[in-house]
Amino acid sequence: MLVIDKYAYQNKIVHWSPVLKGCLWLLGMILAFQPLIWLKLLLLVGVVSATLYVTGVGLHQYLRWYYGILPFLALSILGIILTVGPSRHTLYWSLPVFGQYFGISKVMLPQGLTIGLRALSAITCTYFLALTTPFQQIVYLLVKLHLPRLLIEETMLMYRFIFIFIAAWEQIYHAQQLRFGYRNFHTSIHSLSLLIKLLFEQIIYNYREMDNALAVKLYHGEFPITTRERSGNNA
Repeated sequence: MLVIDKYAYQNKIVHWSPVLKGCLWLLGMILAFQPLIWLKLLLLVGVVSATLYVTGVGLHQYLRWYYGILPFLALSILGIILTVGPSRHTLYWSLPVFGQYFGISKVMLPQGLTIGLRALSAITCTYFLALTTPFQQIVYLLVKLHLPRLLIEETMLMYRFIFIFIAAWEQIYHAQQLRFGYRNFHTSIHSLSLLIKLLFEQIIYNYREMDNALAVKLYHGEFPITTRERSGNNA
């Protein structure tokens, strides 16, 4: 079980209606995309505090879940605020490049920071939903929203294969560590390439196993999806 998934089944509001939690998420997303900076900051602090309280997760563990997101967010902001222009007066910092000036745009810097704060607020709201709502409740919510059945089934399969992918990654990675597969740069590159290759093979193998299991169960192209609201303990 994923750590995030464990908190989703064991938090203080797991018995709340998924529709209510979905509405809270939607309200948070609306507030995240409004133009007031102070309201975004208030939303960010409020949602983080509420998430830590209802889930019981430590602040250090919570911040670790942003490590994989922040580099992409930072690159996106840099792509907005960095520019090339004919005059250095429009830049906070400039570097001459082939007769032009490369640097941080005075006009785009506030917009880039605003977009970054908006994205961070939206991600925080999404973490709140993920950490407080079991997957069965999410499926129930998707059904209640009358989303296409194909989209719901693909979501279920993606959710399942996330577990398969992470379990296979941990097994191979720990086996490589025990054999000192990451003791230096050259060995690390070789081990990483082997890890990617084995992960791809493992995913293909698990897909075939699932396909065979569905064939044995006379699968006809549709998964049975219940529309009954279920609590976390019954999931």
